[in-house]
Amino acid sequence: MPATPYVSAAAFRAHPAYLDTDGLIPGNPDMAAQDAELTNLLLQASAWADNACNQPLGAHLNTQSSRVRADRSGMLRLHADHGPVSAVTGVAYGWSPTSLTTLASPQAWVEDGANLVIGLGGASTGWSGSLQVGFGAAPNSEMFVQTSYVAGYVATLLGTAASKGDTTITVTDPTGLKPGGQYRIWEPGREETVTVSPLWQPPAPSSIPAATTVLLATPVLFDHEAGHDLSELPADVRLAVVQYTMSLLMRPDTSAEDEFPDSATSASTRGKDSRRTGMGLVNEARRNLRSYQRVR
Repeated sequence: MPATPYVSAAAFRAHPAYLDTDGLIPGNPDMAAQDAELTNLLLQASAWADNACNQPLGAHLNTQSSRVRADRSGMLRLHADHGPVSAVTGVAYGWSPTSLTTLASPQAWVEDGANLVIGLGGASTGWSGSLQVGFGAAPNSEMFVQTSYVAGYVATLLGTAASKGDTTITVTDPTGLKPGGQYRIWEPGREETVTVSPLWQPPAPSSIPAATTVLLATPVLFDHEAGHDLSELPADVRLAVVQYTMSLLMRPDTSAEDEFPDSATSASTRGKDSRRTGMGLVNEARRNLRSYQRVR
């Protein structure tokens, strides 16, 4: 399950859903509590999107263990379980799974965000570009390979407030952020795209990310509050999360039978809405996610 939802509560409320989100906890006037419950539903919808695609969509560090045969050039070619791959961070290989050699500076060519070509080094013929690889394994020999890489799309939050003109922002999770990359701040009414400075040095990817200050190429255009999305998730993925969350809110009374029994919400979220269920939205969300499903 993602640590944070792919769409914030504020961004969801800005979407023209026309659903009441102030009565998720009946009789509770505390808007912070209502926001927390809406965030829970958005987190559930984000996890559903991951499950529908059979892979995490948010940027994450993945370690994959494979048995791979070296090609005629002595290089390793493997298909990444998760995608799209943005960086290969570690490679270990060997003839036995209990005795692997770790490459100090792994060099990998990433094709279509999924296919990895890994050179094991050596003194043989290399390419003329910046990627220099050679014969590191006997052709057609099978090897045990453990590969770590960053996959998925940046989906993080502003960790602290930012003021107009600031040249840095703080994010809760820097995984996947790249120097020169462009990312969208989804604060309703103050949306903007920011570009990371080419001079910024990202931290080493970790399974336990920490809040990080990011240097920008140009200052931010607006004041921003903490907790808003900073994301490169495709628009149709974000829309699928919104649609599934809407379907959760559109369920009938919990005492009624329903063909969509994924969640229980209060009838006050429906009001006098004439729509019976959210199955149409669920189907539309699935269609929006089709091109992001895991390919084996």
